[in-house]
Amino acid sequence: MTEKVIEKRRLASPATTPQALAWDSRNKTLWMGSRDLRRIYAIDPENGTVLKQQEAPGIPWAAVALNGELRFTIGEGADDDRYIYRYTPEAGFSKMFACPEFTGSYLSFDGKNLYMSQWYKKRVLKFDDQRQCDPRD
Repeated sequence: MTEKVIEKRRLASPATTPQALAWDSRNKTLWMGSRDLRRIYAIDPENGTVLKQQEAPGIPWAAVALNGELRFTIGEGADDDRYIYRYTPEAGFSKMFACPEFTGSYLSFDGKNLYMSQWYKKRVLKFDDQRQCDPRD
């Protein structure tokens, strides 16, 4: 049986091709990345107002909020090589590490570990605090 979906709010995207999306519960801010414009946006979830926008170092494919910061999967260069970046509104972007085989997309965080999907490789990777990867998870 299909349940009816009730839409609570609809916000217009502040940019074309919205891709990365993350909720920062600490700051009550919705973050969005534009694939084509290579920019990220902090959005007020109540009215859709852009609070901050900034150029990304590449294509922001995915985002996740963790412990008051954000992590982005960013594609760089002609081959769209994927890297994990740390982002804070105060310090901006800093490259953390290359994704295994330079592929990766969606991110998640369980309170301790960062997870990343690799669609083509058909796997989910788990990274610990030292950026060590366990592909069995």
